[in-house]
Amino acid sequence: MNNLSEFQLILLEVYKKFAGFCEENGLTFYAAYGTMIGAVRHHGFIPWDDDIDVYMKRADYDKLIALRDKLDAPYKISCVLDGNSPYSFVKFYTTSCTIWEYKHFPFIIGPWIDVFPLDEGLEGQEDSDKAYSELHHLMWKYRKSLADVTWKQIGQDFIHLNGFNGFINLAKKCWYAPSKKKYLKQLEQCITNIKSIKSVGLRSYYNGLKRDAYPKELFENAIKLPFEDTYITVPNGYDHILTLLYKDYMQLPPEEKRISYHDSFYINLKEVKTREEILKEMEGKINEKAKPLSFKVILDEMKHRKSGF
Repeated sequence: MNNLSEFQLILLEVYKKFAGFCEENGLTFYAAYGTMIGAVRHHGFIPWDDDIDVYMKRADYDKLIALRDKLDAPYKISCVLDGNSPYSFVKFYTTSCTIWEYKHFPFIIGPWIDVFPLDEGLEGQEDSDKAYSELHHLMWKYRKSLADVTWKQIGQDFIHLNGFNGFINLAKKCWYAPSKKKYLKQLEQCITNIKSIKSVGLRSYYNGLKRDAYPKELFENAIKLPFEDTYITVPNGYDHILTLLYKDYMQLPPEEKRISYHDSFYINLKEVKTREEILKEMEGKINEKAKPLSFKVILDEMKHRKSGF
């Protein structure tokens, strides 16, 4: 506890609220990804980590969303089908702090728990793979409809000869944004299709990892492991799961790779700020010359373009 960062201390309190809310309502969750490694290897956070990820089977996941109005302030639950969140999965968060994670998505929250649903399905199962691809393509389009793009920004792209940026931002403004409601309806139908799949396995479609699929028996039982000054549930098959995802997960990575993967546009752990207040405070940074897109982003754009707008 003494070695935790200010962010981790706040996040730990968010986790305790989440765990308590789940217990009160009979919901089961399991540590996932880096949080599962942290529980097994460190009995708490991975020292350089700054988020908490959990799995939740679909029935409990849907119940969690249905119960969100019963949460007391300052806690909230976001869901993609609300039409505001750029995330395909639930976030359980506090509104007592201010985090604007991605500059191009005007979605402001506080330290959060990522909740990934587990549905039936396995990699290589035809209906499961088809639904996986459809969900990620729809999320790609939906996220573009949320992008906070101005005509000034589009003009700057072309003035600074960032033509590919300009084309993409023009498409966001004129094509994707007006189609937001259509994408939400398509996402809702896609999720309904995913829930209808029957399989011997469980799969999380929501984080982009195709290998994130497991035999059901790995989640048949659960155990509690120490996590800082509390406990967290992990599936009985945690070794199989972590080995599949990370291979030798008990081995610490080299020091140069011990970094956080979240580099938020704006963080204020002391105050609650509105979008307008943040924009005013960050005015100088926001007006910096637009940078060209990375080659990786361009390849991703072209891949999805093949499937049409």
